[in-house]
Amino acid sequence: MKLRVIAALGAMALGQSLMPALASESARPAIGATSIFATVPFPGHPFGVAVDHARIYISTSRGDFFASPQTGGQLNSDGERVFAYDLAGKLVKTTSIATMPNSDMGLFGLALDGNPTPTHKLYVADMNGRILRLALDGDGPAPELFAQAPPPFSGLGWHATMWNDLVFDPAGNLYMTDDKPRLWRVTPDGQASVWFTDPALLGLFGFAGGPLGGRIDPSGKYLYFTITISAAFPFESVVYRLPLVDHPTAADLQVVHRFPAVPNQPLPQATGLAFSASGNMYVGLIGPNQIAELDPAGNEIRRFSSPLFDSPWGIAFVGESLLVSNADIQFPESPNRWNVLKVFVGETGLALNRPKTR
Repeated sequence: MKLRVIAALGAMALGQSLMPALASESARPAIGATSIFATVPFPGHPFGVAVDHARIYISTSRGDFFASPQTGGQLNSDGERVFAYDLAGKLVKTTSIATMPNSDMGLFGLALDGNPTPTHKLYVADMNGRILRLALDGDGPAPELFAQAPPPFSGLGWHATMWNDLVFDPAGNLYMTDDKPRLWRVTPDGQASVWFTDPALLGLFGFAGGPLGGRIDPSGKYLYFTITISAAFPFESVVYRLPLVDHPTAADLQVVHRFPAVPNQPLPQATGLAFSASGNMYVGLIGPNQIAELDPAGNEIRRFSSPLFDSPWGIAFVGESLLVSNADIQFPESPNRWNVLKVFVGETGLALNRPKTR
């Protein structure tokens, strides 16, 4: 009898010790579970995503050349915004960005430096060929111009050069994708120059479809970037990489993955990308409205889908989830779809370079 009591007590203790672990495991979302992290007010159309220690930053792009061909596009005459949210998805600050005259393109890429308070800054890509810099602590001054396209690319907005995504290297250089098709490098003092260009980067439509999303891989040796709709591989979307050297050549350009067209399905068009700490890469695909997961060798592992997806664009890690901006680039626009989504993927993200800047 005594042995039975001891055994029963032992089993009860074992069960109690397992309960927190089992409860914790059952509380984890299913891989791919998608929810609305935050709603985005007017002007809507969230594009860029950046995750800071206690804030999430979202850029907007209401200006849309394709929105209404009958009227020549949709101008963002009311300006764009950078919204700041807390980690629970509550809007805590709004910064208005005056757009360039008659602009029908808005903001996209966001990058954070590693400066301490009060000099911590957010860098914002204006797709009309400039980079703005915002002070994040306190009210701060108005957004300042950090870099802009030099001649002969200046003065024509996105028609000459469309600066899309931003990513820092450890030395403080900013690398930028350009739809035209070029890759740029901006030195820490704000001087912009073309870092790489090649016909292989051309988009299918010539003036559109070229380099869009960009990130540096876990090795720190390569810049990975997406081609939305490739001319080199017609009706396909492509992920390339280039070594981070001063003067890469066409021989250095490597295909990482191709997203082929599927009969009777929307064309896959790659947008933003993000690396996990494991080296897996997540790529937004408008058209089918999915997120593709690739392994470090570039092989597709799976895709995430959700009825909530509406033109997934910017991607950034928070914890073991992806924050994905719903760009809502369809026309007519749907304000009820102006959301930032949270997609549980079960692994943490690669820490981005955050150099100290002047």
